[in-house]
Amino acid sequence: MKKVFLFIAIGLLLIGIPATIYLLGQQKDLRAKAAPATTLSLTPAQSTHAVGTTFNLNIQINPGSNQVRTARIAVTFDPAKLKAMTITNGPKAPRILSSGVVEQGRAYIVVGAASNAQPITSNGTIAVIRFKAMEATAATPAAVVFEAAPKTFVGASMEGGANVLVTANGAKITITGGSSTPTLTPTLTVTPTATVTPTLTLTPTPDDTTGATATASTIQILSPAENSDVTTTAPTFQGKAPPGSTVTIVVYSTPQTVTVTTDENGNWTYTPTTPLEEGPHSIVASIQTASDSTEATSSAFVVVASGTGGGVAADDAMPISGNIETTVILIALGLVFLASGVLLPMIL
Repeated sequence: MKKVFLFIAIGLLLIGIPATIYLLGQQKDLRAKAAPATTLSLTPAQSTHAVGTTFNLNIQINPGSNQVRTARIAVTFDPAKLKAMTITNGPKAPRILSSGVVEQGRAYIVVGAASNAQPITSNGTIAVIRFKAMEATAATPAAVVFEAAPKTFVGASMEGGANVLVTANGAKITITGGSSTPTLTPTLTVTPTATVTPTLTLTPTPDDTTGATATASTIQILSPAENSDVTTTAPTFQGKAPPGSTVTIVVYSTPQTVTVTTDENGNWTYTPTTPLEEGPHSIVASIQTASDSTEATSSAFVVVASGTGGGVAADDAMPISGNIETTVILIALGLVFLASGVLLPMIL
């Protein structure tokens, strides 16, 4: 009987040691996947263009070991040297989660994978920016750089609301030539032959600025603020529009579309009925103006809530790291004590 227990103890040790090594290896792989490993790069990294010409910069992604779902891209540049014409998504990111915005010295867009079930797992172009060269550079090229997190953000499956971006490489643009506006040299000499005496009397017309009902800021999003973090998966959106107007609201990344009506003070609010996933999102609010045109505004934000129940996708519920070492060590110690309890009586 003692030999039977001895064989059982030896068998448990032989099984326990490889199992311990395997579990530690799995934990190491899991942590490696959880670590930020995605890079963004502007290509070509260096290029030369003449004043007045237009050219493209591609935003390339290398997801590393991550399964990328969304990317929020924001770049800055010298507005005296470069002018951003457009920014749009690339073939590797077929969904536009927040429309591209070009401003003086800045360009911005939020793009996404084809779906949550089809994340970005290989290298490719996720966005394209079209520039115009405005003024020649001197000894130092014009730099196009990514804005720091959280304005530039990459979200991935099984990473919760973590930014998996580890490196963002910009580009340097050399611009040659003179001013983009040609200098005209007059060659025609005009000799006056008559003196004209004005006889028309102008009567000023009333300036009806007080009756205007639409301005550049007719529709506004007050909350959440641009590029802010929210700590709930069901944030309340707030904004302003003309009193009594109908506001169409679209919340991305998985679109939720609703309409609300402003109160007598022009205030509107909306709280999503479906919890938002952790990670980058955007809201677009629009109205129909009196001239039957559409006026819209947008705001990007990041949901950083955790443990709120239902706000994270099913595959995000898997922890990216755990305390498995303690469990493995306890199992190993238990096997040792078990073996000791069997062998010591036999030896003694």
